[in-house]
Amino acid sequence: MSPKLIFLLGSLCLLVGTQVRAQDEEGADGIDANAEELCQDRPGDEYFRLSVEGDCRDVVRCDKASEIGVTRLATVRCPTGLAFDIERQTCDWKTNVKNCDQLESKQMSYFFP
Repeated sequence: MSPKLIFLLGSLCLLVGTQVRAQDEEGADGIDANAEELCQDRPGDEYFRLSVEGDCRDVVRCDKASEIGVTRLATVRCPTGLAFDIERQTCDWKTNVKNCDQLESKQMSYFFP
């Protein structure tokens, strides 16, 4: 499979697989209550991990819903067999992803020294 096709597949998975949870719908891990803090000074198009535990498929991004004045976390899960490449900001074959131990992209980590 060509790299362009993999990239397009990963990008499509991100768009289709995005789910937004409102801040008042606190998840089992309690992260939604901290969405404002997690998203402070973070661009809305950056995907990042909340944990390095698990299979490297799950990431979140900040969704600053200006019309209702609430910051929420949009969750994304890559399809089975794929993992999220935090540096390239897309899903890719699990064997190609070497940064499952990173919470965020090194290119974007200037927000959090």
